Amino acid sequence: MHRRLVCPLISALGVAIAVAARLAVAHPHLRHATGTLSVEIRDDNNGLLPARLTFRPVGETPKLYFTTIDIGREEAGAISAFDRAFVVRGDADIRVPVGTYDVWISHGPEWDTTRERVTIRAGAEAEVHARLHHVIDTPGWISADLHVHSAASLDSRVPMRDRVVQFVADGVDLIVSTDHNVIANYAPVIAELGVSDLLASATGDEITTKQWGHFGAFPLPSDDGELGHGAIETGKRTPAQIFADVRARAPGALIDVHHPRLLHGSMGYFVLSDFDVATGRTRTPGVSFDFDAIEVLNGYQDSDRRTVGKVIGDWIGLLDGGKRVSCTGNSDSHHMTFNLGGYPRNYVAVGDVPVARLDPAAVAAAVKAGRSYFTTGPIVDAAIAGKGFGETATVPPGKVALHVTVRAANWIPVNQLTVLGPGNTVLATRSIPSTTTSVVRFDDAIELDVPRDGYAIIRVDGDRPMAPNVGDIKSFLVYPMAVANPIWIDVDGDGKVTPAAPYAP
Repeated sequence: MHRRLVCPLISALGVAIAVAARLAVAHPHLRHATGTLSVEIRDDNNGLLPARLTFRPVGETPKLYFTTIDIGREEAGAISAFDRAFVVRGDADIRVPVGTYDVWISHGPEWDTTRERVTIRAGAEAEVHARLHHVIDTPGWISADLHVHSAASLDSRVPMRDRVVQFVADGVDLIVSTDHNVIANYAPVIAELGVSDLLASATGDEITTKQWGHFGAFPLPSDDGELGHGAIETGKRTPAQIFADVRARAPGALIDVHHPRLLHGSMGYFVLSDFDVATGRTRTPGVSFDFDAIEVLNGYQDSDRRTVGKVIGDWIGLLDGGKRVSCTGNSDSHHMTFNLGGYPRNYVAVGDVPVARLDPAAVAAAVKAGRSYFTTGPIVDAAIAGKGFGETATVPPGKVALHVTVRAANWIPVNQLTVLGPGNTVLATRSIPSTTTSVVRFDDAIELDVPRDGYAIIRVDGDRPMAPNVGDIKSFLVYPMAVANPIWIDVDGDGKVTPAAPYAP
């Protein structure tokens, strides 16, 4: 029996407008004949499983549009938007225009995918019974998207409730609200939908300025009685003042520089501040480097490897200068199409904690400590002398063994492993067979020459896009990519890692 979703009463800024707009959603195919697709998706243990369904027309069937705006259409047990449906608990009835479709069924990078061909006839019911397999287990790690927008932002129309459903369908564990200068709270929405066992949330803010760019911060206290629900004040304040305010109000919060090299508009902090990564200096008064992380991969730049490479260079320059900041990758999703929430996402080591008991402060602390990596699909693990991401391995100078494991589901092609070190030097590369039949794509020790203190950064890439499960082959390419925070290497035994090119005071 399918459960119909009930739209909760949400107090967050902008959501009431979006819910009202739902009444005017453009449904271009509702005036044409439709049938019903009854879906049942189960896991390895025969339990019902949330999933995303991506529809691709076959033959003469036209491209499907459930909606043409970023507000989902109500289904029984799901919502639908554009050419996708998001099933909350694995059991749904979806109204679909007549035609033949290949339906791709997915639940995030830890799960395999399957494709079912269905033919929809007017007034009739078609059925899909599918099973997805949890092919990659990640004990002790949770997935989190730290940069997400909803209708609480002036440049997004997505109701918070639709965003929650999309995240549940795509298997993300933690959603962080980062709407522009407003602190929105997903917790009541998650509770109302009854998915607290599947998705946790954190209250945050994308601190949006005209002069300096955008900065993410979480977790932040929310105040419903204040304008912006207690968002960090911007005005004519400098980054130094803004960061100090965050530290005073939420000492444990993570400050993440969003899209630091984005040239569009006034959004890239490193561009606007005239940051010189070689010296760690800037000629712009008021600039502060009291941040904890930089967003190396933004969802809108999934196919722009040149900009990503530039930001990796910035990040490594900061590390070499003695500024320990973590890398993150986040969707920056504003829509229900293109870059969906969770691509990329961060895997964060917080221990075996159920989603319902996840502590956002612990997630922020782990990211600050570098106990994380970001990915659009590949799952990465690595160690030197038993020490992993964000940890320090004490070893004698000379040859060091770095053990790397790369795993990927059957829809994620990877072909290249790169190990980066101080100075953005390539310490090692390995080609990875392009097969997608094996989950384990690489599992071996790599010998590194480490004559002095330093670190090893793992980067994994694929040269083929992941459409149709993620992105679209014609309009929005998303490639496999993962970058991990450093494993620090102490070779002189003094208990610390001396920076390669320390910045002057």
